[in-house]
Formats: sequence, structure tokens, C-alpha cells
Amino acid sequence: MPKIIYIFMLAITLLLAGTMGLVGAMALGYITPAGIQENGEPDLGDPIYLRLEPPLTVNFERGQRISYLQAEVELMARSDEALEAVERHMPVVRNNLLMLFADQSFQELNTRAGREELRRKSLDEINGILEERGAQGEVEAVYFTSFVMQ
Repeated sequence: MPKIIYIFMLAITLLLAGTMGLVGAMALGYITPAGIQENGEPDLGDPIYLRLEPPLTVNFERGQRISYLQAEVELMARSDEALEAVERHMPVVRNNLLMLFADQSFQELNTRAGREELRRKSLDEINGILEERGAQGEVEAVYFTSFVMQ
């Protein structure tokens, strides 16, 4: 057999052995592909935050009394595009959040579960606005950094 065939077969064998070694190392967790965390989830990037200024303030009735809520709200996303879209549509975002907050009951917001539910509804409201307007990306979380009720 010609010498070139032996060289070709050696090259194929080395390539196969290297590929099998690489796949084995990945399967055993010795090597993690770029863009993948060690737990197998994709690396989403660093969070970016946007504070809604000024704080949201609403009044609502509490029996015979008028009460108010003032909440400082921060949004978290992993893309600049999502937060730029929020800034672009800030009047709609603030309006809809104010309406949502005003519809809540004082008694429910006085519990942790009530505040968590309001965070979830706020996130859904903001992402709904972005989706309606064809914005890229989405807000991943809404945080209340201050929540005062009186």
C-alpha cells in the first residue's frame, strides 16, 4: 500500500481519538463549552437595572379613611434593548402601573403574599406593554426597593 494511505488512516484515527476525548471530557464535566455555565444552563449575562423615577404613589380607600402607597420600583433585564424600550414607553408603563397599584386592597398589600402578587402582576403588565409595541427583549424581574403604606 502506498505511504499516503497510511498517513491518511493515521490522521483519521487521531481526529477520531481527539473528538472522542473531547466529547468524553464534556460529558464528565471536565470541559464546559463557551456560553454554558457548569450547571448546563446558558449564561444569560449580567443583570441590568432601571429605577422608575419618581416613586409611584397612589391613593386608595380603606374603609372610612383614604390611604396611600408609595413604592420605589426597579426593573431588571439582561438586555439593553428591553430597558431602552421601557424608557421609550415610560408614560404608558407608569400609567398602567399606577392603575394596577390603585386597584389593590390595603389589606392584601399588607401581606408578603399580596406584595409578591403585585410584583408578578407588574412584571406581566410591563412585558405586555413591550410585546404590544414590538420591543425586543423582556423585563425579567420587578423589585420594590421601598414600599410605604399609610
